[in-house]
Amino acid sequence: MNERENIQQYFRNLLEIIENQRPGYIAVLKDGLLDDEIQNSITTHPIPEGLIAIYSCVKGCCFELPNNFNFPTYLLPGYNLIEIDKVDSVINRLHSVHKDPDYWGWQPDMIPFLYGSGGDYYCVRTLPDNQSVVWTPKDDVLYIICQGIKDFLLIITECYKQNAYFLDEDRDLECNSDLEEKIIVKFNSNYYYQNGLK
Repeated sequence: MNERENIQQYFRNLLEIIENQRPGYIAVLKDGLLDDEIQNSITTHPIPEGLIAIYSCVKGCCFELPNNFNFPTYLLPGYNLIEIDKVDSVINRLHSVHKDPDYWGWQPDMIPFLYGSGGDYYCVRTLPDNQSVVWTPKDDVLYIICQGIKDFLLIITECYKQNAYFLDEDRDLECNSDLEEKIIVKFNSNYYYQNGLK
C-alpha cells in the first residue's frame, strides 16, 4: 500500500467509527470525487496528497444543512469537513481578511479543510517542506497540531477510541480537552515546544 492508500484507509476507519456513533454520518458527507475533479475544485494551491486522499472518499459537509438532522455533523467537536467545492471561496475570504499575515497567524499557503462556527479553521500547509496540520483560531495565533494529514487522522481516531470525543446526554459531540491534548502529544512530541506552551 502506498502513502495515499494508507491515508484513505485511515480515513475510512475513522468514518466507520463515527458512523457507529452516529448512523447516517457518512451519507451526509456524500461520495468522494475523482482526482481531476478534486484538482479542479481547489485551484488556488497545490493540493497535498493527504487532502486528495480524504476528498476521494467523501465530498464534505454543506455549510447549509436541513434542520431535520438529529445528530451533529462534526468530524471532531465543533468542526465540519468543508465541502470541496467551497474550499477556494473560503481561501479567498481568508485572503481578504488577512491581507498582512504575520508569522503566527493564517498563512497564504494554507488550505482550510475543517471549519468551526466561530470562524476557526484547521488547515494544511502546502509548502514543499511543510505539510503540517495547523489550527487557526479566529483572531489568535496558529497552533501546529502535527506534521501531516496522516498523523492528524490517527489523532482524531484515537480521540474517538479513548472517548476524548463523545456524545453527551443531549447527543452533542463534546471534547475532553485534557485527554485530547495528551493524545496529540503522543503523536507530536514537539507539540508544546512548537507552540510555545508549557
